Amino acid sequence: MFVDASVMAAILLQEAEGERLAAEIDDAATPLVTNVIAVWETTAAIHRKKNMPISVSEERVLSFLSIAGVETLPVSAGELSLALTAFDRYGRHRYSSPADRNKGLNLADCFHYASAKSRAIPILTTDEGFALTDLPTIGPRRSA
Repeated sequence: MFVDASVMAAILLQEAEGERLAAEIDDAATPLVTNVIAVWETTAAIHRKKNMPISVSEERVLSFLSIAGVETLPVSAGELSLALTAFDRYGRHRYSSPADRNKGLNLADCFHYASAKSRAIPILTTDEGFALTDLPTIGPRRSA
């Protein structure tokens, strides 16, 4: 299962759904992976929201990954085409209304999509946009 940055941030920032997401990780029957972009996103979010030094934020994220048993994968050149396909099909440019913008995938999301798609694994996320893709998604449900 691919663990999205939104999940790691929710757990580490002790957001309302953090406990439920941590349980999803604990109960996972398949290997857990993420990618370096998701690690970067999570580190930046903690740095920004907790106003702590980036090195401390990074240390917390890396510690979480180690304790949770989540492997950090590189983004490969082979995933570029999948990320571009994700942008073409599901990117934010598909939604003209600002209210719907979060239904589309941003740059990082497109690479998370590519990492999960290339491995044929589901993605654990809080982002509604992933539920609108062809990926198996654990987290938000599809909305109209």
